[in-house]
Amino acid sequence: MGCFGLSPDWVKRVKLADRQNLHIFSTEMTSCVVLYSRRDITMPRKSREISPTGAYHFINRGVNKKHIFHKAGDYERYMQLVKEYAREFKIEIYHYCLMVNHTHFLLKTEDLSLLSKFGHFVHRRYAYYYCKAYQWPEQVFRRRFVSIPIEDDAHFLECGRYIERNPLEAGLVDDLRNYSFTSYSYYAYNELNPLITSSPVYESLSNQPHERRAAYRLYVTQNRKNESTFATLTCPF
Repeated sequence: MGCFGLSPDWVKRVKLADRQNLHIFSTEMTSCVVLYSRRDITMPRKSREISPTGAYHFINRGVNKKHIFHKAGDYERYMQLVKEYAREFKIEIYHYCLMVNHTHFLLKTEDLSLLSKFGHFVHRRYAYYYCKAYQWPEQVFRRRFVSIPIEDDAHFLECGRYIERNPLEAGLVDDLRNYSFTSYSYYAYNELNPLITSSPVYESLSNQPHERRAAYRLYVTQNRKNESTFATLTCPF
């Protein structure tokens, strides 16, 4: 069941029969109670595939597609944690988009174990924040994040496009510049974003910055007949 950020009061309400199938422990870092079922601990997990480029499409979603962001402060808290742990675990972030119930990042790591630590600490600490802020007594995120290896430059560029088009495809905005929680404006309009490591594939679009930005705006915003094809391949849940 894997449940983050549950209060001791909630645990006390769990029936004894149910508690026999739970492992309960506390952590000094978050001062919260964390529940894992024995099934979560003992079931083997499929090994993550290693990317030949070191880059991954990193995705996580609220459990049962639950909303994980409700106000600007929630997005900001999540991004603070991303910035903190990207620095600690030497993760380079090229593209991102935060949607109301899921997140996308195109990032790079030299060590897949560091990516696992990055995902663990970001989502564990955000889950604790969320449960405390909204008095939520249950699971926040689905149990495990997704990491899809990026195979080559074409895949890299297309994945960045897919990530930044999310608000457009969801009908949240007509102009991607009006969506705050994405890397789009960094590339399309040269807006400052200290979280971003500039994509080398983006840099190769043109030697002239203004031409590069114009080419990128057209590449991302131009509609295609087969938009759903890449979405199916890149976001498996």
